[in-house]
Amino acid sequence: MERLVELVSRVLPAPAALIVLLGDDRRTFWAGDIRRDWFAHDAGALVRCGLLQRCAEHGGSLSIADLHATDDVVLRSAAVELSIVSLAASTFLRADGSVAGLICALDEVPRAWSPDELRVLAEFGAMAGTELQLRNVIADREAREQRLRHDSVHDALTGLPNRALFMKRLADATHRARRGEDRLFAVLFLDVDGFKLVNDSMGHHVGDEMLVKIARRLEQCVRGGDIVARLGGDEFAILLERITDVRDAAMIAERVQEALREPLAIGGYEHATSASIGVALSSGANEQPEYVLRSADIAMYRAKNSGRGHYEMFDRAMHAEALTRLQIETDLRHAVDRQEFFLHYQPIVSLRSGRITGVEALVRWQHFERGVVSPATFVPVAEDTGLVVPLGRWVMREACRQAVAWQRYAADASEPFSVSVNLSVREFGQPDVVRTVASILEETGLPPRALRLEITESAIITQKHPAIETVEQLRALGVGIHLDDFGTGYSALSYLHRLPLDAVKVDRAFTSAIDQEDRPLHVVRAIVSLAHAIGLEMVAEGVSTQAQLALLREMGCNLAQGFIFSRPCSAEEMELLLSTNPRW
Repeated sequence: MERLVELVSRVLPAPAALIVLLGDDRRTFWAGDIRRDWFAHDAGALVRCGLLQRCAEHGGSLSIADLHATDDVVLRSAAVELSIVSLAASTFLRADGSVAGLICALDEVPRAWSPDELRVLAEFGAMAGTELQLRNVIADREAREQRLRHDSVHDALTGLPNRALFMKRLADATHRARRGEDRLFAVLFLDVDGFKLVNDSMGHHVGDEMLVKIARRLEQCVRGGDIVARLGGDEFAILLERITDVRDAAMIAERVQEALREPLAIGGYEHATSASIGVALSSGANEQPEYVLRSADIAMYRAKNSGRGHYEMFDRAMHAEALTRLQIETDLRHAVDRQEFFLHYQPIVSLRSGRITGVEALVRWQHFERGVVSPATFVPVAEDTGLVVPLGRWVMREACRQAVAWQRYAADASEPFSVSVNLSVREFGQPDVVRTVASILEETGLPPRALRLEITESAIITQKHPAIETVEQLRALGVGIHLDDFGTGYSALSYLHRLPLDAVKVDRAFTSAIDQEDRPLHVVRAIVSLAHAIGLEMVAEGVSTQAQLALLREMGCNLAQGFIFSRPCSAEEMELLLSTNPRW
């Protein structure tokens, strides 16, 4: 615009030339030998004096040879106010047809502006309109590009920095540490406790609103130079720079816990929440940003295993555990192909007849280097990684094949010899779980009534799909459904009468102490009464003494398993035991 107004002043020529932009683009550009204070400070005077309206009335262009001699009182008054005598003006338009501004040529003496001069002025006005449109197009493009750049490194839901921006800031922090600047920083890795249950039960809109409110609270917990990011799902991270020692990081972690203890008001309801937090401090100049974040993630899992609303500091022992876990995960992926898994079986005994009526199949892992790996070590890893799904299918198939061979040991001709198989949270959540069970039964030829599927309370409650519908479909196949580890999870009594169950299995944590303490005894007795009252059988696991066995019989417990009968053993050892037809 500066170049254009200079051309107007030279080409006409005119002692002064102005381009006045209106609306959001309000600016003034001037050139020439004369100058008035209002050129820069109050160019709107040209509009207020009615010049814009007069141009519109004359088809967009207007010239006045002597403003002092005009019959227009308003323009004559403006001439005195603006200290000008003669002018020529033309409007120019925006792309939508609205007036974008005014281009004027001014003189201090009377001057008759020729038609050619007015035409040239109008052409310059059109050029000004074109330049303004180009500027707006470029500005819009830059705004879009800036918005895209912002969106590429920010979370769409919460507006927080995303993982990419967080890792960039973390990399900058590690780079400064290498140069000896701001050596100590910390990363907090947060996972919202119980978010999946809220999201699945209340709906994604509630979950999204919860995440937004949590994000705002996290922002209030940090200092000005810190960064709060959403890594994805219900995971957040905080980068604390320029800290003095570990106490600064611990203080922020405690501040976050305190902020999240206050219930969140969403949709007219209050939702209690908390977060498991892992804290990792920078520890060396050669540290990689990915390592720091992974360390905080490892500490977070330790905190989550400690219960809701905890935080843990990362240490080297955690790193060793993480490496072991990673190796287990890697080896698990090859274990099925290497045929390293095998099954042990533990007898389930009828307390009415004292005879074995079935077995529970328990998976074991013969690692090619480490030997037998405890299920407590590899099953959680399999569950977290999803490997439990193919592993569980293998277990069910092998157990059903073995149970077919043991049908001749059925204690009652009217009831088949049963095999109980654990159905994990992941397996129960598979959309094809019913079809998979039906396929295995058909493949192995095991009567459906001989298969007992053991599912936990958490498997039922945490599912997205209706758990009741899935259980009904499984039971429609003819298989038995046992609620496993009752009393150790959510203990949602409403599920006992709503789900089409066959039995409740009380956890060993209760049965192993009924001959020593009154409280476990009363709990087990109450569970037995409750189960029988709603038509369910009661299975007690972890029975290890004659006293416990006698108490369970006295209560009317239906079935039991435990070391008093037999430890889990191989198929060959179980075959030998069954052949003796033992009774207890």
